[in-house]
Amino acid sequence: MTDYTALANAIQTTLSADSWLGNSANVKTIEIHRRGFSLQDPKDAQFFSQADLPAIAIIPNSGPKQQRLTTTNEILETLFAEISAVSFNRGLQAGMTIHQSLVQNIERVLEKQKSSLNNLGVDAFVRQVSTTENQLKKGEFYYFISTTRAEIERTANF
Repeated sequence: MTDYTALANAIQTTLSADSWLGNSANVKTIEIHRRGFSLQDPKDAQFFSQADLPAIAIIPNSGPKQQRLTTTNEILETLFAEISAVSFNRGLQAGMTIHQSLVQNIERVLEKQKSSLNNLGVDAFVRQVSTTENQLKKGEFYYFISTTRAEIERTANF
């Protein structure tokens, strides 16, 4: 059975250990599990408030797991994880530039975890990193929401 919490914690630890992403001047919140992205005006535990942003949420099981037998007593699992990032700014262009830096650094850190030597620390390495983005305007602020998807390859003994 896959321990999704351990995988999420490994991704969180990897992102937090990076000098850019782990710097609270660049990212204020890195947590596992998704919060709502409706960006409520009153602070609600289910939603990010402006004080939490820029924020990253890690979802370790964003798609169905795939398995295949690879060698004796091993199964190779392919898991699908998402890293959602949310930021805001008063200016559209300035906000897009800042959010692109956030996305670039998330992708950079994940792309490094592609081998057995450089992995997530739980016998798992990363493949197929890609990001989609969205933006919305609420009041005087623009909010930028991106979803970075990655395939996680993991060998499990049985």
